[in-house]
Amino acid sequence: MTMLFSSATERLIAMTADSAVALDFEPHREYTTGRKSYRFPGIGVVTTWGSRDGNNVGQYLDKKGLSPERHSVIDLADLVHEYLTQDYQPRERGLGDVGFHVGGFDPQGKPRLFHVFWGCDRPNPSDSPPKYEKYDHSPQPSKIQLLYNGRNDLADIVVQKLISEIKTGAALRFDLKNPLNQARLGDFVARFAAELTPEVGPPFLTVLILPDNSVDYVRNDAFCPLAAEGLEKKLRRNESGIQGTQYLFHL
Repeated sequence: MTMLFSSATERLIAMTADSAVALDFEPHREYTTGRKSYRFPGIGVVTTWGSRDGNNVGQYLDKKGLSPERHSVIDLADLVHEYLTQDYQPRERGLGDVGFHVGGFDPQGKPRLFHVFWGCDRPNPSDSPPKYEKYDHSPQPSKIQLLYNGRNDLADIVVQKLISEIKTGAALRFDLKNPLNQARLGDFVARFAAELTPEVGPPFLTVLILPDNSVDYVRNDAFCPLAAEGLEKKLRRNESGIQGTQYLFHL
């Protein structure tokens, strides 16, 4: 399994992925690390969760010759869907659930966030069959969109408690009006899950996408919180545009 956590607003998209990879040997399981994040500066970012057998989405996209002059994040989401349904084909291979977050700013400067997957909607009704799907989770103006998959049950514990605390007006360490805290939230959720299960583990990679579609990232190799100083430097060039913006939850 894994942990993907993405948040999107008009001023920042932050996408976090862990690196734990499970290897099954009869009669035991071992864990190693693997890549789950693919960056295409000027276009967008793809992260992946779920089954890894034959999952070569990075190689597939690299062969497409993507360029910001000819492709947008919408094209990237379409290519990921094409890969899933026409090349990878987990249904035909008899594989388990697998999916991808695709995020970036479109040519009009609007944040776009997609979930492309094979599997069932979560929570999963008992009579809901698995399917291929591409959902558009792009945020509405002045709202924040949170998307999480893999061990989404663990992420939901944190998100629901955070929302509850916000509604009661409690003092919080994650004031999501501040983009620094938006960027830190995904890393926090991934570390929370990793403290509970080896199915999620470091390094934790958080990719930052700014409205000019520039892509940067911060890597956390431990279970310690991200240092604010490093994140502030990466966000500073867009600071005037994102400070003071008011966001509402849209889940």
